[in-house]
Amino acid sequence: MDSVTSNAMREIMSEVAGWVKQWLERSSEIDSPETFRAFEHKFRQDSFGVIGSIFQAVIQNAIDHQHIDRACPHCGARRRHKGRRPRGLLSSVGAIALEGIYWYCPDCGGQHTVEMLAPESSSRLLQELLCLLGTTLTSFAKASTVSQKMLGVTVSDATIRRLCQQHGRDVSLAPEPVTPETDVVGSCDGTMVHTRQEGWKEVKAYQFRYGDHKHGRAYLESSLEFVPRLRQAAVALEAGKAKRLFWVSDAAEWIDKGVQKQLPMAIRIIDIWHAWEHVHEASRTVYRHNEDQAAQWAQRYCQVLEEAGGRALWRRLGRIHYTDSDRQKAVTELRRYLDKNADRLNYPHYKQHGYPISSGMMESACKQLGLRIKGPGMRWNTENVTPMATLVSLWINNEWDTYWRISA
Repeated sequence: MDSVTSNAMREIMSEVAGWVKQWLERSSEIDSPETFRAFEHKFRQDSFGVIGSIFQAVIQNAIDHQHIDRACPHCGARRRHKGRRPRGLLSSVGAIALEGIYWYCPDCGGQHTVEMLAPESSSRLLQELLCLLGTTLTSFAKASTVSQKMLGVTVSDATIRRLCQQHGRDVSLAPEPVTPETDVVGSCDGTMVHTRQEGWKEVKAYQFRYGDHKHGRAYLESSLEFVPRLRQAAVALEAGKAKRLFWVSDAAEWIDKGVQKQLPMAIRIIDIWHAWEHVHEASRTVYRHNEDQAAQWAQRYCQVLEEAGGRALWRRLGRIHYTDSDRQKAVTELRRYLDKNADRLNYPHYKQHGYPISSGMMESACKQLGLRIKGPGMRWNTENVTPMATLVSLWINNEWDTYWRISA
């Protein structure tokens, strides 16, 4: 250990010892739950400053021990030593003030030693934590408040918004590849977002689940732009190696036709909850004045659908004839739906062979996405929706840590 490091260590230990002594002396103030709470709050707030001071000393020591190289790290040209200059850095433990050599390269311009460790004004870890708050909380303003309370770092909501948009646009992450002979279950759905430029628009999202992995993204774009992404994602995760590829979703025409074109090998299945909803919708017309009878009617025929399949229910409903035109029309429309989609409503076969019949995880993903982007009073600039939806997708699909690890 050299003398510079030894001096730094002594300074740190002296500062910590003095801080601990100060709080030991103040501990006599604690004599009730109220004073304990106040003491803990003050102690925690004060500890941010001490940790920041220690971190600053450690990083300054690292800078002081860097090898001095006059070759520009970008172009290799000889650069000029312009003296030592201060530079601030906002870290995950607070703002720190550092000092390092300022270099000047004729081709690349000015370069500060601190930039070799942290090229931006805030550290990478702090950026991740702020983006995490901005992604998982319901607003950037709340993220700013939580940052101050939990991290001891004061950052404006505008800064957190900028960081989220920046990283949301930077995401370029290949999914984990599929393990051979693993089943892959895909799905897609959408949720609405209020934009300043175009009013309410649909954000479309997809998700693939395979083994212990999930991969998904969300985009504010038309179905024509979105649908090709399904094939691109399947290729990226090497779905061709899978044992089977399933696609479970509602019967929306753009989804069904898109998947049929982009992923022709996929076994397409209509989510049973969506199919049941068609039965319930018909029941509400058949017994529009009696909720109990409507519920019984729906329960009976939902059971037929699950246990015997769409074609069997189609035949069963064909025996019903109501004199009331509205009631009969509801049954006719339900039979038309069943007839059109019978090959994707064969639930007895699916259950017998272990096929998935629910898109619940996709529904959950869209709900979590909706919680972040369509809260009360929220309106987004159109160009900022997809970057934010991308960060939310990383979080809900367990890809967050991978992005921050490989993008550092």
